[in-house]
Amino acid sequence: MTTSLTVSHTSLDYRAALAAVTAAAEEAERQGVRVSIAVVGRAGQPLAQLSMNDAPPQTSQLSLRKARTSAGFKVPSNFFRDRNAEDVHLLAALDTHPDLLMLGGGLPVMLNDECVGAVGVSGASQQQDIACAQAALAVLGIEQGG
Repeated sequence: MTTSLTVSHTSLDYRAALAAVTAAAEEAERQGVRVSIAVVGRAGQPLAQLSMNDAPPQTSQLSLRKARTSAGFKVPSNFFRDRNAEDVHLLAALDTHPDLLMLGGGLPVMLNDECVGAVGVSGASQQQDIACAQAALAVLGIEQGG
């Protein structure tokens, strides 16, 4: 048996990440909210990040954590919280990880059933954050629920 020494995969381009951040910011402006937006690659590395004028400073890291949560698990960042609301021990354990944030606003970027990255938005209500993240995906031609 021969073992392969390499893996091929599709990567999200930084130009796509910049377009996604811009679309999310424009949606936030339309809603009248100030947010921070992060787009990460498949391994969680930041590709583009933006904090709108007057966005709370803490939201920069929160948006990155939401994006990394979605990229790592390949699901919306609120997936585990929504499906395990009664399991306080699981949620407490997940909440202790510094790169995870189980609140709405993070969505994976899925291309041909492969997660190539994720977008995370923080600074408004979870529903508004999700809507901004959906706008980011829409500019990439990807539909995703929240």
